[in-house]
Amino acid sequence: MASLIRNYQEHWRLASKPARRYLFGAVLMGFAQAVTWSLLARYLDARGFTKGEVGSILASDALGKTLIALPAALWLARRSVRRTFMVAACLGGGAYFAMPFVEPLWGLRALNMFAGMCLAVHYVVIAPFLFRHTGPRERASIFGLAEAIRTTASVVGALLAGLLVSYLMGMWLEPDATAELLAKAEADATGYAIMAAGLTSILAALVYRTISDQREELPEPQPFWSIAAQHRGVIARFALPQLFIAAGSGFCIPFLPLYFKDRFGFAPDAWGQMFAGGQVLMTFGLLASPWILSKLGYVRSIVFIELASLPFFLMLALTMNMPLAATAFLLRGALMNSTHPIHKNLMMNATPPQVREVQTGINATLWGLGWVIGPQVGGYVLEGSGNDYSLLMYTTMGCYTIAAALTYVMLIPLERCIQGESA
Repeated sequence: MASLIRNYQEHWRLASKPARRYLFGAVLMGFAQAVTWSLLARYLDARGFTKGEVGSILASDALGKTLIALPAALWLARRSVRRTFMVAACLGGGAYFAMPFVEPLWGLRALNMFAGMCLAVHYVVIAPFLFRHTGPRERASIFGLAEAIRTTASVVGALLAGLLVSYLMGMWLEPDATAELLAKAEADATGYAIMAAGLTSILAALVYRTISDQREELPEPQPFWSIAAQHRGVIARFALPQLFIAAGSGFCIPFLPLYFKDRFGFAPDAWGQMFAGGQVLMTFGLLASPWILSKLGYVRSIVFIELASLPFFLMLALTMNMPLAATAFLLRGALMNSTHPIHKNLMMNATPPQVREVQTGINATLWGLGWVIGPQVGGYVLEGSGNDYSLLMYTTMGCYTIAAALTYVMLIPLERCIQGESA
């Protein structure tokens, strides 16, 4: 552990000023998104929407990401990211702030879709930006740190949001309040927490305003289809496994707050603590990713982590024991999310400079597609099966198994090519 800390301290000093400024802004963005991510499903449920309607609203976020990710990548390929970060943080935060004031189902779908668009624009430029502003020596650590910083901020966001909701409910309700009053109080209190998250996202724009981004000189831009045709091999090798990971996670992960509420009776503060605990372990997983990478290499690290998460999904599907379910939830999140910096690092190394934004845009589009379909179908599966969450878990396990196999088969040649070039 001491050597890991020293390694990060050294690599933090090596990182450029723009990279460090982004990491500071990521703290606020991580806080804001954790509040919305951890509470939105419960908020919509408390407002009386059906599971299918909740799924459709959650899916609209991914629909926005899907629609905008690739056009944004193409548009931003030659532009400084400072204004992109600022505008996306402001508009996305404004959408979350306005959400409690919107009543109709179509309005919530539209607003969450717009928020998803803003977040997609924000995230599609992060990996190329960090790749430009880090050197080979510190790159793996900075990619891991970028993810870990957001998850650490998520710990604080989830804890404070859950405590705020429970505190406000305690102030407003009598001990013998009816179920209807409890639901209304939870919806109102959660609305305030989501508004606070929107304001925090807007504050991140002030930090992003200080970023400077010097772009490398690239050849004259080519039409998208020309770029895609020239580099279709490397694009497809990353795209296909990503689609199965996105489909599997989108089918199950958005409903985990309701899983713990329906199966174990979790209150908002208990869920906030659970979510925060997951973010703590996720942070350790992300910080350990450079060490895992050094031991197993890019592809074997990703495949090992994906397969290691499967027993925990099985535990979630089968158990009626709350401590066992909590343990499975915590370890699953720590494992799966630690693949992100490794995957992004490999993708940026294997992709030519003029194609990096296109590559991230395509992968973001496929991720969004999985999360468009997954929550929508998952919500109707829960309605039709009487809230049988195990069906969601089994489907996710199947998708992850396919993704692990595709990752190994399709990305091992790219990793060998990178190793050959650096030898």
